[in-house]
Amino acid sequence: MNRLLGRRTVSTPWRTLVPGRSVVFFASHAHGGVREIWTNLAEGFHELGFKAQLVGLYPLPSIIEPPTNILGWSYVIPGTPAGISGKFRLVRDLALWMMREKPEVIISSMPAANVLVPFFARIFSPRTRVIISHHSPANVYKPGLNVLDRFTGSARNVAAVVSVSNSVNATLDDKPAAYRAKRATIHNAIPPRIEDLLERLRLEALDRPQTRKIVVSGRLEWPKNHQMLIRAMALTQDVEADVLGCGADEDELRAMIVDLGLTDRMHLLGNRDREDALKLLSMGDVFVQVSLFEGHSLALIEAAKLGLPLVVSNVPSQVEAITAKDGTRCGIAVDLDDDAGLARAIVSILDDPEQRKLWSERALKLAREATFDQLIKQYVALTTPLIRHAERPVMPAVESAG
Repeated sequence: MNRLLGRRTVSTPWRTLVPGRSVVFFASHAHGGVREIWTNLAEGFHELGFKAQLVGLYPLPSIIEPPTNILGWSYVIPGTPAGISGKFRLVRDLALWMMREKPEVIISSMPAANVLVPFFARIFSPRTRVIISHHSPANVYKPGLNVLDRFTGSARNVAAVVSVSNSVNATLDDKPAAYRAKRATIHNAIPPRIEDLLERLRLEALDRPQTRKIVVSGRLEWPKNHQMLIRAMALTQDVEADVLGCGADEDELRAMIVDLGLTDRMHLLGNRDREDALKLLSMGDVFVQVSLFEGHSLALIEAAKLGLPLVVSNVPSQVEAITAKDGTRCGIAVDLDDDAGLARAIVSILDDPEQRKLWSERALKLAREATFDQLIKQYVALTTPLIRHAERPVMPAVESAG
């Protein structure tokens, strides 16, 4: 049995084409959805015969390493680079890593890595080719990194610029022409091993009594906009909420929950490993994600595969994420400043079995369109031509924008 992909396997015409060829999936500090998608892709590349690695600039202390991972993460430095000496160590060790490893291809993510990797590769590993990727809108990056990205992303050693949604891709429209010409959109998906788990959990949930519980999965930080959800919860009377994740805003959110008298109905459950988190997610009745912005949320895809009705924020990337290929709206979008509208959307689903059934069926429709097979084929299609001496198989065309 294929350990990564479970019962179903990705077709493998490339397995013997690139033996030992090195592809590094690189991130700044590897958390949240980026960590999950990079881990899934690296393991998929590994199964296809690539020498795949997972590398971050530095680790975050809150990260849980799942015991089921085939490939583990390594880091350029062992902790957050504090002060001038920490940043100097990061620069020095990244240069040493490039000279030692000399990977053929690096696929980077997150703003800092997208800037540093092409620059350091060009100097210390000139034959390395880089694919940078955007998992959030570029207009929310720190201004300095966004400016530097214009230059490093336009460099000749950058072969492609991937966005995880068309909405994210559109935020690159003001980049230089050399940058824009490299753009491609590759939507996120989850591997069949996780799909199988989600389907089992979905079927098990059919037999449990319906409750009035919403579920949320995301870092406790400002982009996730948990404050809006807490205010909306205060406008309901018998709805519970389980929130998975941790982050810098946890103390503020707990205080807000106490102030609004929600301690018996709203629960911050902290970080869990992926399988435990999915089990908790499956125990909900509605999935809520009112983020200020997203790229293409893995948590939303997971919730859709569980058949949970989806309530999201009315921002471009979220509207795109809940819209099926035929244009069907498969979830409810609520304006960011409409706490009462969010409360109404949640209660309307919980109060009406027909509404719950409708939005559950639409979520499953959306879920069927997100396939890991297509995801990995598109990344392999970008990567294979960059591998020296590799045969170049006929691959599906990558959806591109520019």
